[in-house]
Amino acid sequence: MEFTFFIIDDDLACRKILAQIIEDENLGEVIGELPDGHGNAVGTVAYHQPDVLLVDLLMPGKDGVEIVEQLRARDYKGKIVMISQVEKKEIVAQAYAAGIEFYINKPVNKVEVISVIRNVTDRLKMELSFEQMRNSLNALDRIGSLKRDHRPVEAKPLGRDVIRDRTRELLADLGLIGEPGSHDLIQIVLFLSGVPDIEKYLGEYRHLKDLYQAIHDTYLRDEEKKSDVRAIEQRVRRAVKHAMEHVAALGLEDYNNPIFERYGSKFFDFNELRLKMKELENTTDKDSKTRVNIRQFINALYGEIVKG
Repeated sequence: MEFTFFIIDDDLACRKILAQIIEDENLGEVIGELPDGHGNAVGTVAYHQPDVLLVDLLMPGKDGVEIVEQLRARDYKGKIVMISQVEKKEIVAQAYAAGIEFYINKPVNKVEVISVIRNVTDRLKMELSFEQMRNSLNALDRIGSLKRDHRPVEAKPLGRDVIRDRTRELLADLGLIGEPGSHDLIQIVLFLSGVPDIEKYLGEYRHLKDLYQAIHDTYLRDEEKKSDVRAIEQRVRRAVKHAMEHVAALGLEDYNNPIFERYGSKFFDFNELRLKMKELENTTDKDSKTRVNIRQFINALYGEIVKG
């Protein structure tokens, strides 16, 4: 697939250099240029909908940050790369906060431009892969629903041994076998498989602490050993964080990794997973911390084992 580019920069030489690099390196097609932020620059970009916008930070008319903010307000989904000689951390931070993906310093360097654009297009390919995966899963779900509607006999529920084995296999794919929290996650899936109204139990207003308490009670009843509820919560959180790091690392190595493609967007928030990948690449602030959605992970885990 060929990606499209749009360049806004008041420096004609810079626009020509960028366009030539993009075309010479077969990075995509430049479909438009503007010399400044005067007039309806935002509307022009929104009309063309390029995959990637390269925009100067300081120029006549609207500056680069204003253009980015207004495009994001219009729900522009393309990737944005800022170009500027300005190196003040506050201004660069403002640009990232507005919604840019990367920053290129002037005077532009061919190696840096190629590296940045390839990073951006790699992300576009990853997101397209996610979208195709979601569409495929939705199509399979619809086919599965049709098949279930025509089943003469309802499928038998899975046995506990089958559920336990399937969960162990999936947790192994997520890099969690050997993690203390993996045992808790297996117990959670086993417990949920016995809940009569699972949709209600896993509903929006059900607190996770209630689930941990139920697992706590199961430990006492089934295994005759005590386990502190907060300890369960901490072990599960650590395990989910470890799983995110494992999947992110697989994605960095190969966007087409089957585990990354199948579980990445299903088990984790996409933006948080992308931030974790940045952290692993050391391209983000060391102080940034990714967050995990425990409820999403547990719902996805249960769905893969019992419903899938």
